[in-house]
This record gives sequence, C-alpha cells and structure tokens, in this order.
Amino acid sequence: MKRTVVIILSLCLSLSALAQSIDMEAGLRSGLSSGVSLRVHTGSSDWVEGMLLSRNQGIQLVVLKGKNNPYVIGRNIPLTMQTAFGGHIGNVRSYYHAGEIYYDRRWLPVAGIDFFLAATYQFSHFPVSLSLDYKPFAELDPDRFLRVNLWDFGFSIRYQFTSKK
Repeated sequence: MKRTVVIILSLCLSLSALAQSIDMEAGLRSGLSSGVSLRVHTGSSDWVEGMLLSRNQGIQLVVLKGKNNPYVIGRNIPLTMQTAFGGHIGNVRSYYHAGEIYYDRRWLPVAGIDFFLAATYQFSHFPVSLSLDYKPFAELDPDRFLRVNLWDFGFSIRYQFTSKK
C-alpha cells in the first residue's frame, strides 16, 4: 500500500509540473472503502476522479464523473456539495459454505456502479480540503450475483497541486 501511495503521489507531482492549467487534487479516504484518490478538474465546476480503494481484503479501481455545487450556510463559508456517478472494477475476498465445509475464495472479480455525495470544505489560505462523503454502490459478485451497500460513509482529505488563480 505504501508503494502505491508513493507511485500515485510521484505521478501527481510530475503531471502538475507539466500542465499548470489543470487543477488536480490527490487525497486519502477513510471509511468502508478506504484508499487514495486523484481528482482532475475539467471545468469550472466539473471533475473526474480516480480512486484506488481497499474493501473486503480486495482492491477496486473507481472512476467518477462529478460536479461541484455551492452550498450556502453562511456568508463566507467555502462549502460545496459534490455529486458524482461512476463505476468500479476489482476483486474481493469471499467466504462461503456448503453444509459443514467452509471455503475460502480469493480474488473474486467484481464490477459495479457507484454514486458519490460529499460536503467539502476548502481552506482559503492553503490548498487543502476536507470532506464528509457518502458512496453507496451496487456490484455484480459471483457469490451473490448482486451486492448493494448503502452504508459506505467516509472522510477525505485532499491536497490541491495546481491553481488557476
């Protein structure tokens, strides 16, 4: 996992040095699905995010296409609501039993769809954002055919590499 984080961060740093007109953020997510993420802002409020997440002792690659919406609580509170849709592919570890015998399968492939909803606070004096997010998913699983999880809440912290300011 440490090796993956180092590779992703070095890729982010090299990409940010080549393309100063694209805003990128890299971050960490905790929750049921936890891991690293890389977000590229494609417009004033649109973005595409790739996440490498760990769940059920497996790993999933999630790609989301999203949008930022201003969320007004007070006068000068930089809070946004983010919504996104996307999909994921990967694997999970699965246990199942037939009668009295328990089997341990590894590397069961999964593929599914994801929804993402987050409330994000962007600090004004340094390029860090904090978000509380909700990421339910539905996936095709060889053991159960369809698995739906509506309880994937998480906390994310992201660092912004470039700025259009």
